[in-house]
Amino acid sequence: MEEKTVKEVEELNKVYFKSLANTRASASMMVISFTGAFASALFLLFQYFYFVKGYGINPLENYFFDFVLIYVIYLVVATFIPLGMTFIYRRQILSTILLLLSYIGIFLSLILISYIILVYSGTNLQEYNERSLYTIPFLLICTVVGFVYHYFWLKSELKKGFSTNRTMGNYFAKSSTRNNNSLLIIFTVSMLGGVLSGKFALVLGILTAVLFSYGFSQLITEVAYLLYLKTQSKEYWEDVPKKKETFRNLFKDFSLKKAKIRISLEILFCSIFLGIMYNIGYFSPSSYTPLWLIWFGRTFIILIGLDILGSFILSMMKRLKTGFKKGKKK
Repeated sequence: MEEKTVKEVEELNKVYFKSLANTRASASMMVISFTGAFASALFLLFQYFYFVKGYGINPLENYFFDFVLIYVIYLVVATFIPLGMTFIYRRQILSTILLLLSYIGIFLSLILISYIILVYSGTNLQEYNERSLYTIPFLLICTVVGFVYHYFWLKSELKKGFSTNRTMGNYFAKSSTRNNNSLLIIFTVSMLGGVLSGKFALVLGILTAVLFSYGFSQLITEVAYLLYLKTQSKEYWEDVPKKKETFRNLFKDFSLKKAKIRISLEILFCSIFLGIMYNIGYFSPSSYTPLWLIWFGRTFIILIGLDILGSFILSMMKRLKTGFKKGKKK
C-alpha cells in the first residue's frame, strides 16, 4: 500500500472536516436538541419522585437537579435556533459552540437514561441508593474512557488522513440521525428499562451506557476539533443552506399509519405511564391500587399487543399478496 504524502493527508483531513461542517456538525442539527430535552425531562421526573416521595425534600435544593433543569431549558431553546434564523450561519464559531453544547446535552441525557434503567429498575428506596453507588462510577468510567479513546483515535486519523468512505459516511450519518425512526428507536429502547427489572434491566442499562458513551464521545470529539479548525480558518465554515430548516422537514416521514412508528410510540407512552404509576406508589404489591387503574393498565397493554399482532398479520398478508402478484406475472 502506497504511503500518503503530508499534503495528501492534509487534503483528506480538510475534505473530511468540511463535509462534517455541512452534515453532522451543521447548525441545522440543533433541531434534534429536543430529544435530549425529552430524555433529560424523564430523568428529572424520576428524580422528583425520588426526592419528594423518598425523602420529602425539594428537588430544587439539589445542585445536579438544577443543572439538568437548566440544560433542559437550553436544549428546548436550541431546538428553535436554526429554524428560519439564517444569522446563525454567519456566526459560525458561535453556532458550533451552541451545537457542541447541544450534543453534550443529548449525550448527558442518554447517560441519564442509562442511570434510570440501572437504578430505578430496583424495587425500593434502599435498592435505589445501593445501585446508585456503583452506577455513578460506572457511567463516569464509560464517559471518560469514551473520550480518552476517541482523543487518541482522532490523533491517529489525523496522521494517516480520513478515508473517502468515512467522508461520505458523514452524509449518510446525518440523514440517519435526522430520521425520526432513529429517534424513536432511542426513545423506545430507553423506555423499555422502565418496565424491565432484574438482570434484564441491568443488561440493557449497561449496553446503552457503553453504546452511548462510545458513539457520542466520538461525535463530540470531532465537533470540538472542528470548532478549533473554524477558529483557524474560514475554509471549514459551513455553507449557508438554500432551504430553511423547519420542523416539517424533520418529521416529513412521520405517520401514525406506519406500524413501527405507532407501536414504538405506544410502547413509549405505556412505559412512561407504568414508570410514573410505580414511582407514585401504585402497581406495587405493598400498596393499594384502584381497580379501575389496574384495568386501565391491562387494557393499555392488551391494545398494544393487539396492535402488534394485527400489524404483523397485515404485513404478512401484504407480503403474500405481493409474492402472489409477482408469481402471476411470471
